[in-house]
Amino acid sequence: MSEIESPIKVDISESTNGILNALFLPATKQVGKALGNTLGLLNTATLPFRFINVYSQENFKRYTDKVKYIPEEKIKEVEPEIAIPLIEKLSYTSNSDLAEAYANLLAKASNKDDVDLVHPGFINKINSMAPDEIRILEYLKDKNDIEYIFFRVKNDQQTKWNLGYKLTGLENIFGLTSEKIQIHIENLISLNILEDKEGVWFNVEDGYNKLIELYKDTEIEYKNFIEANEHYGKGRILFIGKSYYKVTTIGQTFIKACTNTSVVKV
Repeated sequence: MSEIESPIKVDISESTNGILNALFLPATKQVGKALGNTLGLLNTATLPFRFINVYSQENFKRYTDKVKYIPEEKIKEVEPEIAIPLIEKLSYTSNSDLAEAYANLLAKASNKDDVDLVHPGFINKINSMAPDEIRILEYLKDKNDIEYIFFRVKNDQQTKWNLGYKLTGLENIFGLTSEKIQIHIENLISLNILEDKEGVWFNVEDGYNKLIELYKDTEIEYKNFIEANEHYGKGRILFIGKSYYKVTTIGQTFIKACTNTSVVKV
């Protein structure tokens, strides 16, 4: 997003922080400069009702803690199209993972060095995500892909059936079922954050070998299952497919914008 300077060339940080202090919200010079004109566009009479819940102070502090270390000369006045929906989200979001993503996005939009990472559509992407999917984004922030294996039955007629889900090992990391991980991954695909590269795999086998070892018991269960089920046909065998999920170009930018990466760190 390109930087657009406000036509208002006065220091509005003090009056903005006066509003925030009246709402018992944390305020700094940087917050005043970044959000001053946006808060001026909001109906100050209704602001106390937006921030009366127990989550607003904690969530707004997430944002304040991220921007207070940015040098004042690096502070970027946030466009209302970005700031207003994010301020509203921070005023009531109860889940800490989602609140952290919103705060990160607002903080990046407040930083001249990070503002190009921010796109208005990213707000809707977060709106469409479950908290565990935000955790997956954190896992992905230093990665370009997620390897996976899957189990498949094949018989003499070359008929094939997939068994179960695509297995990534993320179940052990996040304490979720394979089904839940699959649902989260498919949602990230629908949001164009990940792309399924089924049919393509890496030549280096180390990652796949670790997954095969991890799911050794699952492999044994499936072998016993297909041996006991004749409807899979004659000559039926179990084999292991390999592929990966790729982080898309927009996904890489989105992850940087919504996680604790780049210039802004906590």
